[in-house]
Amino acid sequence: MLEISGRGLVGATPVLYPDVQALSPAVVVPRLTQSEGYRALASWPLVHEGAVVGCVACYYDAPRTLSAPELEAFQALSEEAAFALNNVRAREAQMLRAADLEVLFEVTRRLRSARNPREIFPILVEHAMELLHADTGLLTLLADGRAEFEFAFAVGLPPEVRGSNLPLAGSPFERVAQTGTTFHTPNFGGDPLPVWLSGLRIVGPAVIAPVRSEQETIGVFCLGRKRGPDVNPFSAKEARLLEGIAEIGGNAIRRARLFENLEQSYIQMVVSLARTMDARDTYTSGHSERISQWAEAVARELECGEGEIQDIRWGALLHDIGKIGVPDAILRKPSQLTGQEWVIMRKHPIIGEEILVPIGRMRGVAGLVRHHQEMWDGSGYPDGLKGEEIPLGARILSVCDAYSAITDDRPYQKARTHQEAVTELRRCAGTQFDPRVVEAFCRMIERQQEREKAGQRPR
Repeated sequence: MLEISGRGLVGATPVLYPDVQALSPAVVVPRLTQSEGYRALASWPLVHEGAVVGCVACYYDAPRTLSAPELEAFQALSEEAAFALNNVRAREAQMLRAADLEVLFEVTRRLRSARNPREIFPILVEHAMELLHADTGLLTLLADGRAEFEFAFAVGLPPEVRGSNLPLAGSPFERVAQTGTTFHTPNFGGDPLPVWLSGLRIVGPAVIAPVRSEQETIGVFCLGRKRGPDVNPFSAKEARLLEGIAEIGGNAIRRARLFENLEQSYIQMVVSLARTMDARDTYTSGHSERISQWAEAVARELECGEGEIQDIRWGALLHDIGKIGVPDAILRKPSQLTGQEWVIMRKHPIIGEEILVPIGRMRGVAGLVRHHQEMWDGSGYPDGLKGEEIPLGARILSVCDAYSAITDDRPYQKARTHQEAVTELRRCAGTQFDPRVVEAFCRMIERQQEREKAGQRPR
């Protein structure tokens, strides 16, 4: 019987046993010779570039001494087998590297599209767990005072570990945070742990890597495998891989934080612009901010996604920004506008869109600003869109804007009551307004009115 194995039998030299039964009891022979009753054995190491990569063995039913030609044949076979086995292993390693690179590419691609740190955390943890075959994942960030960790995201860990800040002192995380070097252990849960880390006692092998950005440690990333008799520890290669993922994540978190800070600054600028627009018309002070609050509440009532809600909120703040291009004489005119004045006034949604389109973050908002004067039956402006052709956010802004126009004092009319406004909205549902949006707005505004009557601060 001929066997080629990926394990070396007895080292880097050939083994020849003409008669196994004649050997001293102290000599260790393969189990196969004992279980199958083979009498003779010849084994050659498979050597590639000076390293033993396996062996080729031949078992005989009867005692046997190999001839010189047979020995030469064995030598040639072992050289060919060593080369072939090395190629197979190299191919397997290449396939594994390709799979690893594919996951890393997917991580990088998804991180690029993340708009804030909270979107980054699950991408980072879940992909790293997949890549390193981990059962648990914990991502923490250093708090500003750097005396504790802020919980970011966890998978596979008890509830007491999630959502809490973790003291830095006395933990394996402290060592990683202070030295900026990766730490791995075969039995994390069996090592001495502070009380606040007791939820991690389910973890056996673990690897903890620093989350770094621009040479600064900003957090710690821990992956673990649950304790068990047949659980493999993390290899040095896997530890290096986690280091790479953690660094990719650290840079992504830094970019997202910068974006958030810029976004906050931009929001402040947006609010200032909205207030400036409101200030041009003394009759509508605070108009845009009120519409923004109502529009967000209606969007949540309709279960819109967070990204869409954010666009609607900003669209409400900026829906009248195009009135920058409308002269004060028209904007503040106390009587009805003439036909020519209406032509100028109706340009403000287009002007607003033109102001916002060059700003990448505002492109979705720009469409809402352009279409907030469209009507459900197609009689609105500037494009005469009808029904579902009108973006949902624009339909929401239209209803909120109309309610504000009815209940605010204007140059050409006195404010009417809340109940009169609700009656008017419902009367125009199906012609001027989307009926579903009208009902969502009415539910929201009725709750607000009830809170105000009860003396509560409106949301």
